[in-house]
Amino acid sequence: MTEADFDALDKAILLELQRDGRAPFTSIAARLQVAEGTVRKRVNRLVERGVLRLVGIIDPARVGRTIQAIVGIRVGDGHVEQVVEHLRSLPQVRYLGVTAGAYDLIIEVVVSSNEDLYQFLTNQLRQVPGVAASDTSLILKVFKDRYEWRPYEDDQPAAGEAGT
Repeated sequence: MTEADFDALDKAILLELQRDGRAPFTSIAARLQVAEGTVRKRVNRLVERGVLRLVGIIDPARVGRTIQAIVGIRVGDGHVEQVVEHLRSLPQVRYLGVTAGAYDLIIEVVVSSNEDLYQFLTNQLRQVPGVAASDTSLILKVFKDRYEWRPYEDDQPAAGEAGT
């Protein structure tokens, strides 16, 4: 689905769901002045096409996972898929991406303590077949952590986001 496949109503529904993912379709319909069935059908279509996922987002820090790190990983020739499959299975890995640049992979690791990070790096990551080297950057303070991405708003800040 491309941006051309979205109309103003689709975009408005997506914005409403970004504001409150638990908003009833009846409330969204009332705010947008359309029928509830229209909202339901549009949301179902957006979900079916993979544009929209309705999920609960857990704040790691609020459940005791206060240590976050970004790890750049260099992988031996021909081992990227093998390393990716192994890393995908690790609960400490919150984000995993293949990159172009200094590293083959970038992961975000979320753990409860510096000791847990040390154990992850030395006893898990270094033991993964195909991992040649890694560089770790500890995140000291998060200034922006958002899951609201609005490609159709010309990069305007979200309400209440200015300066963050």
